[in-house]
Amino acid sequence: MAPEKCPICGEEPGWKRIDEQKKGFSAGKALAGGILLGPIGLVGGLFGKKKALYICTKCGFQHEYSD
Repeated sequence: MAPEKCPICGEEPGWKRIDEQKKGFSAGKALAGGILLGPIGLVGGLFGKKKALYICTKCGFQHEYSD
């Protein structure tokens, strides 16, 4: 989860999400699906993790957070 303001300079209005994408295999989703639905539920891990890229327009700091 991304913070409400830039963790470096504390800027709030300039702290913006600029990109979001799904990446890779999610072991957590696969485990939860396996417990709830058995072997078929393991496929849920293939849907990946959602990542969001945030950047501060004041200091230039950028970081990718899991949503």
